[in-house]
Amino acid sequence: MRFKLTIDRGNTAIKAALWSESGELVAAETGDESFPAGDLAVKMSEKYLPAGIMPEAIAWCTVVASEHEEDKASLESLPVGRVVELSSSTPMRLTIGYRTPETLGSDRLAAVLGALYVAGDSHPLLVSDIGTAVTYDFVERGRHYVGGNIAPGIDLRLRALAAFTDALPAVSVSGGDIPLWGQTTAEAMRSGAVRGLAAELAYYHAAAGEDTRVVLTGGSAALLAHENILTFDFIHDPYLVHKGLFSIIKDEN
Repeated sequence: MRFKLTIDRGNTAIKAALWSESGELVAAETGDESFPAGDLAVKMSEKYLPAGIMPEAIAWCTVVASEHEEDKASLESLPVGRVVELSSSTPMRLTIGYRTPETLGSDRLAAVLGALYVAGDSHPLLVSDIGTAVTYDFVERGRHYVGGNIAPGIDLRLRALAAFTDALPAVSVSGGDIPLWGQTTAEAMRSGAVRGLAAELAYYHAAAGEDTRVVLTGGSAALLAHENILTFDFIHDPYLVHKGLFSIIKDEN
């Protein structure tokens, strides 16, 4: 059986996913972010594949410029048939309307491709990756990427409130209630960050049109899904970026 590997280096973690020939997720792990991506690829192969076997193809993306060259060199040195780094110039079934495509984050592109992979292209798509930053990306019918926006994520909002005010405390999003109206300062901050982001999503969904399908991913997306505070239907997929990366190598033999 042939296997393929996807690697995503984000702002706070590096993650890998191993895929079977049929597109089944075999395993997913978070690696040591201080080591190059090639080390994570070797670890996944040694742990989950027969001895001496490597994936036949690797697709990867990164938003960490300082680690890029080391990651690239470590991956391209592996005995793998093909290593593909996702960028706006990578061949894909998507037209890009961004005026500066060279500055478009590869993680955003991967999430959009993942949304097309799981939700199809019969409807417009609003894709939101809710992590350290939160991104909102809009894809028209016909696989045309229009553009998107970037805002602080939930944890970043809370940290900024504590760092740039004199009286507000450090508050974690976990371990506390998120009521509609906070009745303590901690609740007010937590609810403001979480429900404020939910309101942003509702705004972009309304602007995109009611026939738009919403696809969410990222570390904080599960929180919004769990709290049941979104007012529209959505798809939540924690492996969206990896599915987008897989989609560009899945048909290679």
